[in-house]
Amino acid sequence: MEYIIQIKHWEDNDLDLLFRINAPGIMQHLGGPESKEQIFKRQKRFLELGNRGRMFSIILLPELESVGSVGYWQTTWNNESVYETGRSILP
Repeated sequence: MEYIIQIKHWEDNDLDLLFRINAPGIMQHLGGPESKEQIFKRQKRFLELGNRGRMFSIILLPELESVGSVGYWQTTWNNESVYETGRSILP
């Protein structure tokens, strides 16, 4: 089966997607589901990355359904500034 996707910059209205991604099966290798407060903090971080990274929502076409997230952000590893990437896709 072939899928066509689009990525778009993360926006305020992508908060619902964060709650949908917060499922036990998706979060099992990331410490488990987050609390409502943690989800709101994550949304704030995604929106305020500035020049330290960028988050995107993944849209399934032609349905225009949000099906996941992908992004990159600056972090420190072995005392060096590096970029880390992550993604979450709904089943």
